[in-house]
Amino acid sequence: MEQFIISPSSGIPIYKQLYSQIERMVLNGYFSVDQRLPSVRQVASDLHVNPMTVSKAYGLLEERGYLKRLRGKGMVVTARDNEVLQQEKLIMLDEMIKELLAQAKHMGISGDKVEQMIKHSIANELNETVGKE
Repeated sequence: MEQFIISPSSGIPIYKQLYSQIERMVLNGYFSVDQRLPSVRQVASDLHVNPMTVSKAYGLLEERGYLKRLRGKGMVVTARDNEVLQQEKLIMLDEMIKELLAQAKHMGISGDKVEQMIKHSIANELNETVGKE
């Protein structure tokens, strides 16, 4: 399946990779409300993984309220309250920041240097945005 990218050698379980990608796609509107996701069998076949792996990712997404199971139709994206959606995006972003900081620490880069780099990137992004207007 072209829309999902799995890296078996990443050290991250495949179901977590799939879960994270679908969660991000739902939160960012790539999958619209009531859109049907590919079947477990289809995703498993396309990614060359065990169907139970895909089923586990789908099940966790269902538990978290991102997906619902429709008898005979498979899994579809559920509607989310805008306030809840924003909160979930912030939670996801916080997790990404924690991962960035952990990686920086592992590479021996200080938090101050990361902060400086982020501020520089924000300033560059603002300058590019202003220049486009």
